[in-house]
Amino acid sequence: MAYFSDLSSYSYWPGEESALNVGWLDVQHVFPTGGVDEVFFQKLLHLCCHPVKRTRGYHVCPFCATPAFGQEVRLQGKSFKLGDAEIRVRGENGDVFASPNLIYHYVQGHHYRPPQAFIDAVARVEV
Repeated sequence: MAYFSDLSSYSYWPGEESALNVGWLDVQHVFPTGGVDEVFFQKLLHLCCHPVKRTRGYHVCPFCATPAFGQEVRLQGKSFKLGDAEIRVRGENGDVFASPNLIYHYVQGHHYRPPQAFIDAVARVEV
């Protein structure tokens, strides 16, 4: 998967609406860590299990000692695999954030803390 710094201009899929990158991580770049509240965490899971862009393969987590294709999560009794899609979230000021759906795993498993504007945008999502 490609690395993009948080809040840089989205360019993974050309021709997309203007968006800002969040959560495009790799092992060669440090990332902020910290906790998030449970409401954010559950809403992020919902978004990641209902993505807007799918790809033809799975990206593995570059931070796991034994990376698996398609990190598996459960939501409302259903199993989902992450690592093959993206999510979009619109911020209060109209900014659109673009993230790989592996962001849930990064937050949950590696304590990645996304930018506050993204956290606020996810918190406003109705699920």
